[in-house]
Order: sequence, then C-alpha cells, then structure tokens
Amino acid sequence: MALGCAALAACSSLVPGYADPVLENLFNVERGFARDAYIHGIRASFLRHFASDAIVFQPGPVSYAEFVKGHPAPADPLATLLEWGPQAGAVARSGDLGFTTGPTRISARADPAKALGYGYFFSVWSRASGEWKVIVDAGVSQASPPPQEGAPNMRAPIFPKAEAPLTDAQRAVERERLLALERMPRAVGDVPAGALAYCDLVTPSTRFLRKDQPALVGKALTGYVRAEPAGRIEWTPVDGVIAASNDLAYTYGTSRRSVGGAAPVDGYYVHVWQRNLEGAWKLIADVSLPAG
Repeated sequence: MALGCAALAACSSLVPGYADPVLENLFNVERGFARDAYIHGIRASFLRHFASDAIVFQPGPVSYAEFVKGHPAPADPLATLLEWGPQAGAVARSGDLGFTTGPTRISARADPAKALGYGYFFSVWSRASGEWKVIVDAGVSQASPPPQEGAPNMRAPIFPKAEAPLTDAQRAVERERLLALERMPRAVGDVPAGALAYCDLVTPSTRFLRKDQPALVGKALTGYVRAEPAGRIEWTPVDGVIAASNDLAYTYGTSRRSVGGAAPVDGYYVHVWQRNLEGAWKLIADVSLPAG
C-alpha cells in the first residue's frame, strides 16, 4: 500500500475539532429544513429549500424540478415522517458554497416508533441567490440505524491564503483544472509503485458514504481503503462548481470500479473538495451511489 495511506493512519488521531459560527449557521438552516418537513411535509419543504436548478439522484443525477413534475403530490402530505440532522459539514471562506451531512430516519407519522428506513443525507448548499438553497441532494440508505457520533464534526476550510474572490473567468479555469484532476484513474487496494492512488486524495477528515455502510472517517476510512481488493476507480464528472474563495468545490458524475478480472461496477458519485495548507485539492467528502 502506498505510503500516503500509512501516513494517514498515523495522523488520523490528530484531527482537530472546533466550532465554526458560519458552519453552525448552515447547520441551523438544515435544521430549519427538517423542521419544515415535520410541519408541512417532505414535498413542500423540499420545494422551499431546493434551488430551482437543484440536482437529485434517482439513481442518477436528474433535475429535481423535473422529478417533481413526474411524481404527483401524495394524498396525505404528512403521512410520512422524515427526520434528519447535521453531523458534519464545511462552508467556503467566501460563504457561497457549503455541505452538510448526517443520519436520517423515516417512519409513518401514525406509528413513529416503528422505523421504516434509515440512511445518511448529503446536501450541497449554494448561496448564489442570496440565501442558502440545496443545489445537490444525495443520500445513502442503511439497513440499521447509523451510529451516533456525539458532537457535530464542525470544520471549516483551512486553506490559509486570503485571496481576492475569483472572477467568473478564473473560476472557469480552476473548475477545468479540478475536473481534469478528477478524471485521472486512481488505484485502490495494493497500489503499484508509481500509480496514482485513491488514498492520496483523502485526509483524516474525509467522510466516505456508501449504501449499507456506516459513514467512514479517519482511522475507519484508512482501514477500509487499505483492505480493499486491488483495483482501480474511474470518475467521469458531469458538472462541478468552485467557491469564489477557491477553497471548496463540489463535483458529481458517473463512476466505474474495476477489480481484477471481474466485470466493472458502475455507479454515481458526489464529491466535495477542499484545498489543504499547500493549496492542493483533497476530498473532504465522497458519496458513492449504486447505479440501480
């Protein structure tokens, strides 16, 4: 295994945790979103808090506005109870882009003690319109309740350079550079010498979400990556946006995982990228979604 994964394992216990009032504000927006779902129903709250051009995964990326048109409102908008709350996230220095994630629970309001399903939500938020709106919504289901993680993992981007906001032209250039980085295939498992490794992109704070698997972060993620069978993963981005402060970005698209001689496994992904102290892009969140 590449040295990067070993180094990550060694330092994973040193991840700092600190409160960030800007991120806490976004957490409160997320909590308000969840409260609206309880009071007014899931559909109404989603329409209120989603951007007009929001993307959801069903299972691939589709326009939420178009998705709603094809799915009539339920007879009783309050029959289903969806509960959720933020555990982790980040906000760009420019305050125009952020993400939140945490556990979800779904039940019938008539019998809320009996859960019908569990999962993790994953929301990418944009403030382009002047108020926080969900621009990308992705989540993974869980067969059992996700473990409690204690206090929210509140970490803001740590890229220290105080740079002027990017112009639209500069953001377009930086976006293409990031998408080019993402298109480079990555080796997983027993990485051959000289190969580009997936673990080179992760940090002790990276959060990995996958169906029927507890959120992986820190040592748990390191152990998972190191134990994977040798193979490679390819990402083909569909779209992405970089914050004006050039310290946080999101991308999404299709993925292909190849292991040995087995047939490739296709799926979808959502990534949130964060620049580190050296200015290099690293994954702060990786949501892996099945194709069907």
